[in-house]
Amino acid sequence: MRPIRLVRLFPALAAVVIAASSVVQAQEGAEPTETEAAEASFVIGVEDVLRIVTWGEPELTVTVTVRPDGRITLPLINELKVAGQTPARVREAIVEKMKGFIRDPNVTVVVEQINHFRVYFLGEINTQGPLQFNRPVRLLQAISAAGGLTEFSNKRITVIRDEYGVEKRIEIDYKKLWAGDTGQENIYLKPGDTVLVK
Repeated sequence: MRPIRLVRLFPALAAVVIAASSVVQAQEGAEPTETEAAEASFVIGVEDVLRIVTWGEPELTVTVTVRPDGRITLPLINELKVAGQTPARVREAIVEKMKGFIRDPNVTVVVEQINHFRVYFLGEINTQGPLQFNRPVRLLQAISAAGGLTEFSNKRITVIRDEYGVEKRIEIDYKKLWAGDTGQENIYLKPGDTVLVK
């Protein structure tokens, strides 16, 4: 059996440790930061690559890609729906299913690749079309990745978002956002958002 390569897993495991420390802070009464809240609410999507580590059971440690139906296949437990779930929820589901085969299973779920986080850009922006991100990003970061606004833009931005089948439009005044106006939030974007620049 091939041993787990811990060097390869170190960055992802560090993220797990950071997430765990955030939970401890929350339990101690500390308010989570906005960044921590965004990462905690991250959900797995189609095409994401997951590393499922079952400690002490190397034959049950696998790397899988989320299929178009939102499911993965794992040894012993077969099919498991993971799309739309947080890594923590997926871990809980795996542990629960493995209890029928292993005593006190110790499982870690690491998102090795985020492939579903696409944001679409239209209008007066230098790069139109979809851009792929590997983590949650704020609006200004996304605009920077898309090459910034064109010289013809009037600095009005609309973020179009699907929420449970209902289209939501968030209006942003880019001038106020750029100036740091407290009334204009540099929001986190979500997978599938469309950024329309006027």
